[in-house]
Amino acid sequence: MKKNNILTIALMASRAFSTVTTQGIVAFAEEAVATSQTIDANSTADKNGNYTISVAESDTHTYKVYQILTGTLIAGEEKLGNPAWGADAINYGLTTDESTKALNKFIEDITKENLTNVEINDLVLAQRKVGAEGSGTVKKGSSLNVVPGYYLIEDITNLADGDAKSLNIVAVFNDITITAKKGTVVSEKHVDDQNDSDSTDHSELKDSADYDIGDSIPYTLTMTLPDDYANYKQYYVSFVDDMSAGLTYNGDAKIYYGAADETGTGISFTEEPKESTEDSTVVTSAYTNGTVWRATVQDLKTTAPNLSAGSVITIKYTATLNSNAVIGSDGNPNRYRIDYSSNPNQAAGGTPDTNDTPWDTNIVFTYKTVFNKVDADKKPLTGADFKLEKQVGDNWVDVTALHGGNVNPTKSVGENTVTPVIAADGSVTNPGTATQFTFAGLDAGKYR
Repeated sequence: MKKNNILTIALMASRAFSTVTTQGIVAFAEEAVATSQTIDANSTADKNGNYTISVAESDTHTYKVYQILTGTLIAGEEKLGNPAWGADAINYGLTTDESTKALNKFIEDITKENLTNVEINDLVLAQRKVGAEGSGTVKKGSSLNVVPGYYLIEDITNLADGDAKSLNIVAVFNDITITAKKGTVVSEKHVDDQNDSDSTDHSELKDSADYDIGDSIPYTLTMTLPDDYANYKQYYVSFVDDMSAGLTYNGDAKIYYGAADETGTGISFTEEPKESTEDSTVVTSAYTNGTVWRATVQDLKTTAPNLSAGSVITIKYTATLNSNAVIGSDGNPNRYRIDYSSNPNQAAGGTPDTNDTPWDTNIVFTYKTVFNKVDADKKPLTGADFKLEKQVGDNWVDVTALHGGNVNPTKSVGENTVTPVIAADGSVTNPGTATQFTFAGLDAGKYR
């Protein structure tokens, strides 16, 4: 009598192991053969022997279902007897010795001891034929009935910013409810705020700050790795920083790979091309005469093998508030995002599928002050001069020479009609033209 080849899945097993019996291969695998989702193990076939694949209400993703194996459900047991290639398998419909050997080898491979989610996914994915139509798609509110078998369930979602696809699900006979456990990449940008008249007035990791023209402004970029980082064979990441015209990058960026990296490593930001090409799509600046800078790590897995889910990557750099700086409440914005690997099912090498985080924007302000020169009786004076000094540490420095170079707050001299002075008796002093001094590009501090 011909012996059945039996594939068994123990859905509630806490660890993976396998044994070979006289009845064939009996496999026990963690959570229905290494899924990255939650699977309901309660089997409730309908009268036709079908089972339902559905998506949880909390899951916004869409999935495509591929049949890799079919078989006969053994009554009273969670066993799939007489497995054969399913409709979406490479060897479907073939009865050659090579096809039979491939089936036996596949069952042997997926029932090996201590396979990881990623390893099982690779084994099953390799058996899906190119251009397979699949059994159908499922999403929230739209389920799919399937016959007993062994299925590959692929995330085919059109991703929103900050989202990523989940590792493929490998599931057998049983009703299942999919709840995605895909990772989320978190990116943040902050700016330090320092009052150079008071060394104790210092705030880090702010969303806004004020500076003098010519000041060097410290910025901090962070990235938190997703919960499913271990599912990726390689991990591409590109840091994109868009500076408005009032900011000049100083070329001093350092990257810190995780909390244990206290010294950091220099990282090169290069200016983004102004136009896209056939091979690449560029990010254009959101600001008039702005500049986009990009720093890329092709594979974090090899560059920083110590990183894991939840690790925080930090980049620190400075930019100078230059003579193009906008004075006043509009400020000088600077935005940041990350382009990152978004599909853990891809093999290492080649061009990765990517997505990007939402933009995070900071803004730096600088101000001006206007003086009209009048005498003790508030009568306008012409031909006078005026110097404004700022306290920097223990010294008083002319604001137009704060940084000793060409990029400093500016002083302009003009004339202004002074508001009339009304005396106690109601008489009005005729307005006159006073020398007016405007100092632009200042931040908070002590002046004289």
